Amino acid sequence: MNIGIDIDGVICNLNSYVRKYFKKYLKKNNIPFKLKKYKECFNQQYNVPLETENDFWKQYIFHYAKKSVMMNHSSFYINKLHKDGHKIIIITSRLYSSYNNDLSKQMREKIKKWLDKNKIYYDDISFSNETVGKKDYIIKHKIDVMIDDSLRNINELCKIVPVIIFKNPSNKNAKSKNKIMANGWKDIYKIISKLNKSKNL
Repeated sequence: MNIGIDIDGVICNLNSYVRKYFKKYLKKNNIPFKLKKYKECFNQQYNVPLETENDFWKQYIFHYAKKSVMMNHSSFYINKLHKDGHKIIIITSRLYSSYNNDLSKQMREKIKKWLDKNKIYYDDISFSNETVGKKDYIIKHKIDVMIDDSLRNINELCKIVPVIIFKNPSNKNAKSKNKIMANGWKDIYKIISKLNKSKNL
């Protein structure tokens, strides 16, 4: 199978980084916040304007690219899927990664360096623009199943392929046809093994 995998919130732990550094940023800048963890966007979770979150990422995105930690067992199970014969395609819409400029070049290099450092195997990688979405890359790479955590991506891509949802508080109710909820990478591996078996029957 051709497996599409998102990075932020799936391979690396986006939420843990935000919990640590976004709170510090808000406190440092005397910006009041109130946590509502079941919202999808971070500015909604912390009840602050969108421009506040955008300003945060402009300052911290390269720090995040270097300091983010790997999601539990992601390397082990991605490499296991590769050894099982699946093709691993990473499809990310990380800020700055899809542009045609020096910032984009730097971000792409940092992403690849982080993946190598954490021993994440992949056959190919695509950088999608967040406003455009990942649909074209799903078609281009003939993806059989996509793993993502963003509700917007999930709702768009499930019309084309099955989407395994990496469960978090903001997407826990995203169950419907063609959407499969997963509690971590061990669960994802089991789901893909079942999908592959049914496909080959």
